[in-house]
Amino acid sequence: MGPSIYLNNVGLKYGDNTILHDINHSFAAAQCHVVMGPNGGGKTSLLRSILGLTPFSGEIHIQWPEAKGKLGYVPQKAVFESSLPLTVMDFILLNQSRTPLFWPNWRNRSKQLGHALAQLERVGMAARADRRMGQLSGGEQQRVLFAQALLDNPELLVLDEPTTGMDEQGVRYLESLITELVSEQKTVLAVHHDVTAVRRLDAHVHVVNRQLVDSGSVSEVLVPEKIERLFNHYTSASQADSRALENVA
Repeated sequence: MGPSIYLNNVGLKYGDNTILHDINHSFAAAQCHVVMGPNGGGKTSLLRSILGLTPFSGEIHIQWPEAKGKLGYVPQKAVFESSLPLTVMDFILLNQSRTPLFWPNWRNRSKQLGHALAQLERVGMAARADRRMGQLSGGEQQRVLFAQALLDNPELLVLDEPTTGMDEQGVRYLESLITELVSEQKTVLAVHHDVTAVRRLDAHVHVVNRQLVDSGSVSEVLVPEKIERLFNHYTSASQADSRALENVA
């Protein structure tokens, strides 16, 4: 089972620029949580803080049900040089825990290849296992990154705009996979910008605009009368609107 995540007075500044301000919130275990908000509102910074990739003030606790479990992460984007002779399968094998690319034990090598191919199959990329990473489209690369995040069967999966550059088929693959993971009691935490796609996921939505603006089910948060205010970029006026919205939400 996946963990729950608790944030206590979480803040983040770069110089005099406030990115996140006094966020007190929790993400329940074994559910899909989607963080939304305007560009520059601190969504990715919040994910990076939870992952421990950036310094922050306050406290963040990842509470595992038993021993500390495994975590998978899909960044927003990766860049692969087209001339680099690194195939999709090479990339997946390199990312398998404790597995060198040129494995001397061919019996184990065969097992690792089978596992890698199975994860590529889950994201619809098995047929392109021999293609170079740099020759794939941006959306196809994202699907491969998703496959590598699944290699260790993580209980917590963190996704930063996982559908960037994807076509509709790729988006549907990942939506189906996220639904499957949640049914397995995994915790999924994702930054997403597509309101229509998030509605299909039926996730718990958390709107961040330097502070927590709103949180609840899709039907509670992504309603027409709220959306325009929820996704306005942060200003002193929009901060006041956000506080007013919190009081009535």
